[in-house]
Order: sequence, then structure tokens, then C-alpha cells
Amino acid sequence: MHTVPENILDKLTYGFYIATTRAKGEDLDTREKDYVAAGTVSWVMQSSFEPPMVTMAIQKDSDLNETIGKAYRFAINVLGKDDRDMINDFAKDSSVDGQKINGYSFLNGMKTDSPILEKCLGYMECEVTDIIKTDGDHVLFIGKVVNHELREPEAMPLHEWETSKHYGGIV
Repeated sequence: MHTVPENILDKLTYGFYIATTRAKGEDLDTREKDYVAAGTVSWVMQSSFEPPMVTMAIQKDSDLNETIGKAYRFAINVLGKDDRDMINDFAKDSSVDGQKINGYSFLNGMKTDSPILEKCLGYMECEVTDIIKTDGDHVLFIGKVVNHELREPEAMPLHEWETSKHYGGIV
């Protein structure tokens, strides 16, 4: 059990995103065919203005970790307040059927070929510049934003406190 007083990590603000990536089968250790990985993430932050960069934490034992680590690219699909259902739908293993992941339509990213969900308020395609393997249970991927689109400029992003989800890290 962690010993941080008063669950201070609960007070950090988090949004919700769907991270996506695609890797060729010959590059992966656990699969022989091309693979799309997608999952709900909440630990994303801007880490540079010029060039524009983001840092994202991914659980070490996840498909996303292996696939991003081999592909060296990913997309962050930003969820809006109307996208709450997507949190649970991407909290499980990815299921791809044609141009759908877990039942949601996607397009192939123009710069990274990472899946871009059609139902999101915007996205960022990123090329990995650094991977930081921590002593903790997550890996940090630092990505340079190579393409992006804000589809709904007036839409508000989905924040953790507006949902029943909790991912503060302290029990």
C-alpha cells in the first residue's frame, strides 16, 4: 500500500484519451501479423512548445506498450464530454473489424498510419522521440506532434472528475 497522505495524487487533473498505434507483425515479439493496439489513457501532457511534443504514460504490461515501442509512432484521440462510453469500450483488448476498433470507425493517420477515431473532438499523430522506462508500472513515451486536427473547437474535453472513473494511483 502506498503511503502518500490524503491521496494527493487524486487531486491531479486528468483527461481521457484513446491512444492508438499500428505495427508490422515482423516487428513484434508476441504476434506474427500486423497489429493495431488501442486503449484508454489519462496520463498525457504537453512537454514542449517548439517543436510541439507530448508525453504519455502507458502501462508496462499492455499491448500498447509493446506496439508503440516497436512502431515508434502513435495517435492520441482526444475525448469530449459526449464520449464517456468510449472509456470502457477501450479499457479492454483491441478488437479490429475492417475499419473499426471496438466498434468505432477509424481512418488511417496521414503521417503515422496510426488509427484516428472518427468519433473524437480532435487528435494528434506523434512520432516517438524518447522512451523512458521507469521503476514504476508505466513507461513514458515522448512524441513529436507531426499532424493534428481540432475537429470541434467549441467542444470541451472530458475530465476524469466528470466521470465515475478513478485512476489516481493510490489505494
